[in-house]
Amino acid sequence: MGASLSPRSLLSLLRQCVPLRVMAWLSLPCFPLFCLFVMDYMNYGANLHRLQEHWERFPNPTRFEILVVLFLFCVLTLVLRRAWLSALAFGGLSLVCAYVNYMKAALNGDNFYPQDLAMVSQAGDLTSFVSGNAPRWFWLGAAVILLWILGFWLLSTSLPRPFLWRWSAAALLVLAAYAATCTPAKAERLLNRFGMSSFDSALQSSNYDANGFVGAFTVNVLGMRVSPPEGYSQQNLEQLLASYPAGPAAPGAEAFDVVVVLSESFFDPRILPGVSFSENPLTNYDRLLDSPGCYSGMLYTTALGGGTVRPEFALLTGLTTDYLPNVTTPYWFVTKELPSYISHFKEAGYTALALHPYNEKFYSRNTAYPHLGFDDFYSEPDMYELTEVVSRRGYVSDQSTAQVMKDLMDRQEGPAFLFTITMENHQPYTALPEEEILISVDCPALSQPAHTALSTYTQGLYDADQMLGNLAGWIDQRERPTVLLFFGDHLPTLGPNYMAYNETGFVNTGDGLTSEERQKLYSTPFLIYSNRELSGGLLPGHRDNQISDYNLLNSLIRSIGMPTTPYMELLADFYRAVPYYNIRLELPVGQAVTEFTRAMRLITYDRVLGHGWSN
Repeated sequence: MGASLSPRSLLSLLRQCVPLRVMAWLSLPCFPLFCLFVMDYMNYGANLHRLQEHWERFPNPTRFEILVVLFLFCVLTLVLRRAWLSALAFGGLSLVCAYVNYMKAALNGDNFYPQDLAMVSQAGDLTSFVSGNAPRWFWLGAAVILLWILGFWLLSTSLPRPFLWRWSAAALLVLAAYAATCTPAKAERLLNRFGMSSFDSALQSSNYDANGFVGAFTVNVLGMRVSPPEGYSQQNLEQLLASYPAGPAAPGAEAFDVVVVLSESFFDPRILPGVSFSENPLTNYDRLLDSPGCYSGMLYTTALGGGTVRPEFALLTGLTTDYLPNVTTPYWFVTKELPSYISHFKEAGYTALALHPYNEKFYSRNTAYPHLGFDDFYSEPDMYELTEVVSRRGYVSDQSTAQVMKDLMDRQEGPAFLFTITMENHQPYTALPEEEILISVDCPALSQPAHTALSTYTQGLYDADQMLGNLAGWIDQRERPTVLLFFGDHLPTLGPNYMAYNETGFVNTGDGLTSEERQKLYSTPFLIYSNRELSGGLLPGHRDNQISDYNLLNSLIRSIGMPTTPYMELLADFYRAVPYYNIRLELPVGQAVTEFTRAMRLITYDRVLGHGWSN
């Protein structure tokens, strides 16, 4: 009886099997194509029907994606020589990108952008917000990729050892790619050959829908170089603002203390069809809306489920991220003094304070806030020195945040501006212990995951409403004129892929979002309340107003009789023509919108990236 073969002998025999080695070599170009399939499958919500539709409707962008993945895998293989190494690197990166893109889109409607890689240092903060699992077919795809890599290793599929020709070939491929994309004009010509454009990145939802994950990601990479918009010159900017003289202060206007609260994910879930609550979670909100000294309505933002920093940036600066490169945080670009509503208050003699009970470095707020005009920024560690902190679901509670807000404002001798971002009601909305459920939620249409998310969210919403009532009562007792602006930054997630919104019939995202549905999903409540009689500013009535995030402080400044700048007058002029607009709403574009977007693009570039001629 012959001796059994050792594992090393079996491996040697396997590697000498010519048919298997030929199959491995033939499968080499198929490997990156399968990785592309997995990435695009996840890009289209793990929906094969949507993926097939993409292939049929957009064949040229699909060809572009194939070209990109083959190019990248070829370069990797030339450099690393061993197929299993290049497959491990390419396959691993593909799986990570596919997973992150799917989870990010499911949780807040945003895709995975190249600039997200710069947030790696804050990965711990980001992953704390994530909940949910990837589809089971994703894990099957991951298993196939791993087995494929194992096959390359078992068969020792490798290029010849001498590195000179391999590295020379890789260098030539990279140089050719660079030559084809080294200027914005060349990159645009290349994209145009495949029916694509760098302008696709203006609206990322349509970018990733039309171009697939790899195509859209590449468009974003090529669009990271920011060029001045057409017509950018000092003369054009001066002419643009010349017709908008600054507005004077109202005669006899008092210096109001101003308190602004960006309440995390604040919205009214009672508008969801078929949902009822054991008690009203928004009693203080309702009471204040009926107050004669209150102005309220809907605020239109550029965030959904996450991305607080976008409406935050717009609110504080009067600019919008529509006209900046698509990045995780616009604060990356704020590296010098930037005219803002905050600097406007500073010029009027205010002390400007910011409070956020979280990591001060998150979204680069700690470096950007001084450039916007803030004197001091208090973050989570400071909270523990200023008050006895109570936590909810691992976040600083709204109760503790309100206490610090009042203490900070009451110690100021002159007029003060305080901007606060709350954290208590941040996602994920995982199940709470039964004893912490104060308000029960009833809706037969909701699945268990969606019901759990809405139930947990509602308890946090109740606390946000208590905070609102607390602050309103404090304002009523103050002798100093004080005004409160309270608003939500975006709708909460309430389950992946708009789960609760779809299941209740609030929207139907099965075949994409209509403009009307986008207006529902990209709007949140706001109210302005004061212990003095106010004018409406830009707002025509006390209730049912509609306004964009970049115009809200413009309206409040007018309400309290402060002077205005030429840029504020330009924004006011646009408000009178079109009360709210941003690119994510996909509203009809008329002449007024066209004129405004041109002006906004020029001024945004000038103030954030350009020479500052419009300052």
